[in-house]
Amino acid sequence: MSKLSTLLPLLLLLSFLGLSSSAELCNANDKKALLEIKTHFNNPSVFTTWDPNTDCCANWSGIQCDANGRVTMLAVSIAQDVVGEIPPAMGELPFLQFIAFSDFPNLSGPIPPAIAKLTNLQHLDLSLNNLTGPIPDFLGQLTNLDDIDLSSNGLTGQIHSALGRLTKLRTANLGSNKLSGPIPNSLGQIKSLDQLYLYSNSLSGPIPPSLAQLPRLNELDLRQNQLTGSIPESFGSFKNPQLSLDLSFNKLSGSIPRSFGKAKLAALDLSNNEFTGDASFLFGSKKTGLTTIDLSNNLFKFDFSNVDLPPGIKNLDISHNMIYGSLPNRLGQLPLQSIDVSFNQLCGVIPTGRRLKQFSPAKFANNKCLCGPPLSPCK
Repeated sequence: MSKLSTLLPLLLLLSFLGLSSSAELCNANDKKALLEIKTHFNNPSVFTTWDPNTDCCANWSGIQCDANGRVTMLAVSIAQDVVGEIPPAMGELPFLQFIAFSDFPNLSGPIPPAIAKLTNLQHLDLSLNNLTGPIPDFLGQLTNLDDIDLSSNGLTGQIHSALGRLTKLRTANLGSNKLSGPIPNSLGQIKSLDQLYLYSNSLSGPIPPSLAQLPRLNELDLRQNQLTGSIPESFGSFKNPQLSLDLSFNKLSGSIPRSFGKAKLAALDLSNNEFTGDASFLFGSKKTGLTTIDLSNNLFKFDFSNVDLPPGIKNLDISHNMIYGSLPNRLGQLPLQSIDVSFNQLCGVIPTGRRLKQFSPAKFANNKCLCGPPLSPCK
């Protein structure tokens, strides 16, 4: 009995130590890859909790694991001391589904080929870094992606047509880079796409008609590029009443196709282009979901007198055109939050309405002969 009583505490201690060591959920290979990432960046502050003596699945900030201890999420952001390029070790986490590695102003270099190994990836956010080089074609191999955000970097070159293979993609944000060349037609093959942001680049050439083949699209932002030509005829087939379409600050020109008047939209911005001719058919009382229209800084020329304004219009800007006629009487009854009709050829009395009186005279100024509050009285 004395031997048994002596051995029992020792056996209990060994059992406890065994349980403690086996209690760590984190997969050893995944933990090794994460520590290589930390070491690669010389142990920056954002990885302070990544202690090799603790469980990466329980104690490490920005890390989540599945029931088998495989790392499925890597989400870290905002640090000045993350300096250098994305290491190859990022590709040694084969069960990753979610990467948010963003807002590191000193993270530079290209998107590494190692990312192509992460075939389970669903969310890839490398935004707000200082990445350079092209958007690699190997991203087209990540066919489980439903969200990709590469915005606000220094990426160059053309948008590769291989992105059209991402048939599960719902959101693509490539805005605020230095991308050039045409928008690939293949983007029109991604039928699942809800949001496409290509703003603030140097994209050129015409808008591909294939983008009208995206039935779920509710946000298309192509502003601040070098796009030329006019609006494709096919854009008249947009039928999502929640769609916001921004084509502003490009080099688009010519007349608007009449078919585009059939499109169902929530917001339309064609400002700061070189469009000409008639745009009255873009309005209409049956367009109940249309809340924003901006046609400013173009060369539009049409009679505004008989324009049938949408009943829910909140933001209206037709300034800096050659639009003539008078302001429709209904204007004073609309739920306007902003309006600008300045620098046109408009005439007549500004319609009465409490909402119109709240706007600055500058919003009605520099027309041919508009008068009445908030401008000078009519003679």
